[in-house]
Amino acid sequence: MAGYDLKEGHYEIRNISDDELWAAFSYVFSSKSRNTTSYKYGFLKAIIDNLYNVDENLKLTFDQLFSKFGEIYWNLILKHGLRQNISTVNNGETYLEQILHSAAAKYCITEPIPYESLTTEMMLDISHQVKNKCKKYVVGALFEDTNHLFYSFSKKDEWLQINPIIYEFICKHKLIIEKLNYSRWAQFLEKINPETRTTKLINKIDESAKRNNLYKYRQILYEEFESNTCFYCGCPLHPNKIDVDHFIPWSFIKNDNLWNLVLACPTCNRKKNDKLPDERYLPKIYNRNQLICTGHVLKEMEYYRPQIIKHVYDWAKINGYDRTWKPANSKIL
Repeated sequence: MAGYDLKEGHYEIRNISDDELWAAFSYVFSSKSRNTTSYKYGFLKAIIDNLYNVDENLKLTFDQLFSKFGEIYWNLILKHGLRQNISTVNNGETYLEQILHSAAAKYCITEPIPYESLTTEMMLDISHQVKNKCKKYVVGALFEDTNHLFYSFSKKDEWLQINPIIYEFICKHKLIIEKLNYSRWAQFLEKINPETRTTKLINKIDESAKRNNLYKYRQILYEEFESNTCFYCGCPLHPNKIDVDHFIPWSFIKNDNLWNLVLACPTCNRKKNDKLPDERYLPKIYNRNQLICTGHVLKEMEYYRPQIIKHVYDWAKINGYDRTWKPANSKIL
């Protein structure tokens, strides 16, 4: 049976060398992997962008994955006008394109707008439709292309479980795998789209995942947990001058998880920029997250595990985030 037609699959449980793991991903990015659409690249991105949302068994739900998948393609297809398939019968639209264009018509969206501008209800509706159509093919196809090593899955129960060996491997080589995926994806899109639409393709792919409006997180941290001093320098925060900072840079984690957000003064936020904070801040954010877990925002901490901050911090260092930062006037260190 062809991989895309599988209803379930199970990853192989055995020792796997790094060479074999690289070979599995190299096949996905090679010309030997059959691709009439870009959807395997998009699904791989959806998994990578959700790496730190897995549960204790490294499971992700299809709702998690196809919410991200729908977001990625909304921006690429509707915002940037990029075709994602080589050809269809009578040059018609793929199911995914039909879903997205129908959603735009349903919600009277006449001008291209970014996914983050949609309401929560619209996003849920779109991701549900995308999941029901796209799970049929893309989940099994990527499973087959990675030689049954990447993950187990069940289309009936709508979950995917990442192989622990692969999970550690991707986390350690995340940026390299992302760049390979983006590069191959961009090459594919260049062949099927007019040149006027293929400028800065890798940027468009990378930025297809949204950065949320962080206002609600600022309110949660400032009002409910009384975070009224800068997390880094300890100076008092003025209500109209509060920034929300990603403790581990957004460019690495690609998610707006509450457990990774802190309140900072504009000066510290600007100077820290895309660097990791000094390692001595780890106990502070760990204790802060324990406090949040006792509050009333448990949904925001649904996938939080106490060890995740330290793991992601170390993986970021391995991936090249080797410059750390602390303010000169810190009252904490």
